[in-house]
Amino acid sequence: MVLEGRTPRPQVRTSPVVRSRGNAKRAISLDGDSGAFLGPEQQYLLRKRQEVERREARWRRTVAGMLVVVAVAVAAGLYWVFSGM
Repeated sequence: MVLEGRTPRPQVRTSPVVRSRGNAKRAISLDGDSGAFLGPEQQYLLRKRQEVERREARWRRTVAGMLVVVAVAVAAGLYWVFSGM
């Protein structure tokens, strides 16, 4: 569409890094836009569910890390006990 009496504004060119900064978080999260068309209550419930899932995942990682530390400690203890024989 051509507007009479107005010159078109030149498009602002920015570097790809500057343009992509706003989309960085969205690109990382696969389900970041999953609640875009939900009502406020459903968005709230979705956020709470995602928060619980993140908390459970963090708990599983903590337990797995503790199990690895205990296993390494047991292996080191057994090596120390039987290395003297």
